Parts: sequence; structure tokens; C-alpha cells
Amino acid sequence: MAIKRAINIDNLNFAYTLGQISLTELIKQLPEEPQRFYMFGIPNYNNLGDQAVAYAEKAFFKRVFPAINYIEILEPQTDEAIKELVPMLRDSDMIGYTGGGNIGNVYLDHEEPRRKVFSTFVNNKTISFPQSVNFEDTEQGQKELGKSQEAYNKNPNLTIVARETQSLDYFKKNFDANVIYTSDIVASLKPEPSDFERDGVLFIMRQDSEKIISPELLEKLSYKLNNVGDEVAQTDTVLPFKASDSNADTAAGLDEVRISERGWLIERKLDEIKASEAVVTDRLHGMIFCVLTKTPCLVFDNSYGKASASYYNWFEDLDYIQHTTEKDPDKLAPRIEGLKGYEHSQLHEFTHSFDELIDLIKE
Repeated sequence: MAIKRAINIDNLNFAYTLGQISLTELIKQLPEEPQRFYMFGIPNYNNLGDQAVAYAEKAFFKRVFPAINYIEILEPQTDEAIKELVPMLRDSDMIGYTGGGNIGNVYLDHEEPRRKVFSTFVNNKTISFPQSVNFEDTEQGQKELGKSQEAYNKNPNLTIVARETQSLDYFKKNFDANVIYTSDIVASLKPEPSDFERDGVLFIMRQDSEKIISPELLEKLSYKLNNVGDEVAQTDTVLPFKASDSNADTAAGLDEVRISERGWLIERKLDEIKASEAVVTDRLHGMIFCVLTKTPCLVFDNSYGKASASYYNWFEDLDYIQHTTEKDPDKLAPRIEGLKGYEHSQLHEFTHSFDELIDLIKE
């Protein structure tokens, strides 16, 4: 009976995200007794890292809190969803905002709806899932920080979850909210093992405003690797054939990513990584995908340090994942060759990193 109910709710939620039914119509069909968790900010754009976060969040609730009715609200649905939910919200209901790396002034199209949610549902337990923060030390950055402080601080029931200590310290210093610390939620996924035959080196590199590695360095490094017999392929965690994120260098006006598509899109990217002998990336989720698939990986940083912070907080003990600040292709190429020799025997296990988050939801 429980399985049937879960499937029905999933179908209702899918219909809601497609605009086939309203949130009000969805809520009226929910069972009365179980607790409800409304997760705002669900992405419908082409960043696979953000899609993996949303996918992992839902999997987390299904695994740890199967009795809770978990409802996803797409980011573009925020304003209408707030309007519909306010009169229907129960005292026991919880509000969430999806995790990722977009708290700050760089991605205001994500930060502004988050402010609305936090400042509206002030009487219910509200949780910002594992995030990184980046308010730039500029006049505009500090102005936007003030706006977020004003919105977040209106909510006495808000807990912000930081996914690395760099963000943990910043949140504690700049916001009145309760702050806890876990790894990125994507690290909680358990993909199926595979017997892919590995070959070549895969570059998973940013093409957005967080990019700091020059194309010239990548070109020289690729040339060096080719010279020692490695086939080098280029990719990214931004999909070129789906709707464009505002900060992605891809064509706009393409199809949106539906919540029913996330799983196979993520699995396809994981298969690409599993087939590689080594990965070079400046993407946080590029690194985490390598952790999940036990793929040797050399990690460069992004513009504000979330990749290196996450590496040293969570992944430094994994022999097949290494961070570098080196910019000399002559030194980088042999390091990548050396990485390919790791047997990747160590298993990653982050279950206990989510204990505080689990306890918070249980309270």
C-alpha cells in the first residue's frame, strides 16, 4: 500500500512540474497524516551538478524518511507556489531549498527566489540543503549580502547546511540562522558498480564565470598527454542539448530538464567517467562523480575555492582523488599518468556526515 501511495505522489509531483495540475490540486490529493516536506528551487536547467543535487535529495528522503511526503517545486514555480502554499501549510510541514553552490551574488536568479522562500515561511522548520556561499568582496556583492541577511534573518526556524568549512565559517559569521555541516548531498548516492573498460583521459572543465584555468594550459596539457599515447576527450557537466543555465556558455531556448529525466542523464555522465582511466576537472561535481565511480581524478580549483575546500574537507584521504595548484603542463602530465596506476581500493563512505541533518529533520 505504501509503495502505491509513493508512486501516486511521484506522478502527481511530475504532473505539477509540467504545469498539468496546480500545487493546490496536488496538496488536496495528499494523504492527511504523514509529514510533508516541500523542496523549493528544483532546477529545470542543464547543469548536471545541480540536477544531481536534486536527484540525491529525493533519494535521501526516500531512503531515510520514506514516510514523509516529499514534494519538489521547480525554481520558476516559486512565486505561484508561495501564493498557493501559504494558506494550505500545516504546522508540521517542513520547507526546504535545494542545495548546490549558488548562495551569493554571482547567481542572483537563484538567490532571489531563495530569499522569498526563507522570508515567507517563517513559522515552519526551514532547511537550506548543503550549499557553498560566495558574496564577492565588492560594492555589489556586499549590497546583495545585506539583502540576503535581511531575508534569511526574518526566519527564526531556518537552518543553513554548509558543505565545506569555508562556507560554514562564512555562514556563522554573517547570518543569524542555525548552521550545520555535512558533505555535498551527491556524495550520498550509491551508483551501481560497473565493469567498464577504461581508456583515455577525460577533461571536465568549466566554461562559466567560475573558470580560472586558461584554455592555453588545457591545450598544452592535452598535447603532452597525446604525445604519450593518451586519447584526450573534452566534456562538461553542463548539457549542451538542454535548457541553458543563466551562467552557462550554451545555447538558450533548448528543452528544459524534466525531473523524470535526471536519473538517466546523470547515469550517462557517470558511464562516461567510468570509461576513463583518469579525469581532470575544475568542477566540484566532476570530482564527486569520480569519487562515486572510483575514477582517478586531478582537481583544479574554481574561482572562489569551493572545489579545493571540499577536497580537503572530505576527499583528501582517497588516494585516487588529488588536488593541484600546479600550472606547468610538463609537471601535470606525468602526475596524471601516475594517477592512472591507482587501484582505487578505498571505498568512500559519507553516511555519518549526514547524521546532524537527519537529526534536524527528525526533531
